Amino acid sequence: MNSFYNFLLVSRKTADAELIKQEIERNRLYRVHTVETAQAALDNLPNTEINCYVFNFGTFSIDKISLVTDLRDLGYNFAIVIFASFVQKEAYDTVKKIERVVLIEKPFESKDVWGICQKIFQGRKVNQRIFRRFYTNQTAQFEKSGSGEMIDGQIFNLSRGGAYVELKSGDVKPGEMVKVSVKLDEVAKSYNVDAQVVWYSPKTSNGMAAAGVRFMKSGDVYRNLLTKL
Repeated sequence: MNSFYNFLLVSRKTADAELIKQEIERNRLYRVHTVETAQAALDNLPNTEINCYVFNFGTFSIDKISLVTDLRDLGYNFAIVIFASFVQKEAYDTVKKIERVVLIEKPFESKDVWGICQKIFQGRKVNQRIFRRFYTNQTAQFEKSGSGEMIDGQIFNLSRGGAYVELKSGDVKPGEMVKVSVKLDEVAKSYNVDAQVVWYSPKTSNGMAAAGVRFMKSGDVYRNLLTKL
């Protein structure tokens, strides 16, 4: 008889929440139960055996630290994994001091998610998956590798690993390859980079469609395309 690890995911019903669930459940011994509010999660805790508590945030700011510390104060010592598109420095500095808590910044490395969870359960040290981010407001174009469709968008933050973008038209799907073109008027230069869509939400809190993309090396691009042939 299989022994399952139970995950409780606290998130609104968004595309990236579904992606997180799918990635965790790539390990067939992991089962994810989803609730939409922290209160609903607390109501579930007394009656459900939880091995890992998962938050899915747009922004992880200092005012949300209590959601983590309250669980510890109540005596719960299960692992906590926090996904966020934006991580406030003060929140990061505070939460990294709490044992068995891991921050994963979106867009995340798909292959890493359940591997990180496995390391937590094995008691191994897990590094925070955080990149240094640069906040910007830069017009960009996205060309879909398959169809050549062009989509106008705006990059609002950028890191070594990827970018958070809002789309002015069209849509993309997780897993799609795109070429990102950014024109920097200040230095009269244009930059092109290959990327893969990690998550997509048709409507964010400000009403715009948004996506997280992961930058890729040229060799990774070709390997990804070959798997789709």
